[in-house]
Amino acid sequence: MPRTPALTALVVAAVLVVAGCSDDGDAGSSTTPPAVAPTAPTDRALVEVLDAGSGDRRALALDVDADTSQEVSLVLEQELVADEAVTRVPAISFAMTSVVTAVGDDEVATEQTFGEPGLAGDRLSESDAAAVRAQLGTLTGTTSQLVVRRDGTTVRAADGVPAAAQPDSLLRLLVPVLPTGEVGVGSTWTATTVVLVDGALVDQVATYTLSSLEGDDYVVEVTAEQQYRPGDVGGTEVRSGRGTVTATLTGSLRSVVPTEASATVSSQVVYVVAGAASELRSTLALDLSAGG
Repeated sequence: MPRTPALTALVVAAVLVVAGCSDDGDAGSSTTPPAVAPTAPTDRALVEVLDAGSGDRRALALDVDADTSQEVSLVLEQELVADEAVTRVPAISFAMTSVVTAVGDDEVATEQTFGEPGLAGDRLSESDAAAVRAQLGTLTGTTSQLVVRRDGTTVRAADGVPAAAQPDSLLRLLVPVLPTGEVGVGSTWTATTVVLVDGALVDQVATYTLSSLEGDDYVVEVTAEQQYRPGDVGGTEVRSGRGTVTATLTGSLRSVVPTEASATVSSQVVYVVAGAASELRSTLALDLSAGG
């Protein structure tokens, strides 16, 4: 199938990290865990402990102090395949300062202020690279908000500018969903959530394994299966899609953002462009580091 101008624009939008919604809504939180699967991104996760693990067991919850901050670096590389044409996006680096602005009984509010992003390599054409840099340049100095519950699930989020949509959504992806019951090393639990991926609503079932717990410091292995809901994203129809996530998260219950994380996110989505169905496959590798 030849690439249509509309599909080309869609691919470039993914390269420019500007696709998708910039606001997850302002729904409030509930203090009662759900008895059914969530239906919206701001709903509590449905968590099921499959194995409580061994040794000393404890309840896991974020225990964060107000005004604490982390210097966060997020680096991602992406390969896009559309109509058999391959686009390898050079490494894009995002720098941000994440500050805890408020702490409540069940909620932690944070604000992310972006520094100057970077674009490495020469994989793009000169015109595409210039367009990417122009869009990335809109991030510098802007702020995004993220409010999470103490179990790590999102209450609400707002991107400061459209170009923040992808780094903000990836940051949310790397905050582990924690079980409410007591667990120990080797424990495994699943979390059913609804997430936003490039503006599309996606049902996600993630499996977490606690491979290390020393004091408040944890290491968690994550695998997730994603199913895209049909719908409209920025005027483009999403017909169907699926995805997978594998990640290793190293962090502390004393901070919202993990101190280290690496992940691979793969997706295969069918869009309808100009009345014709076209498949876009994406493989995204990302690395995060955060220091106090």
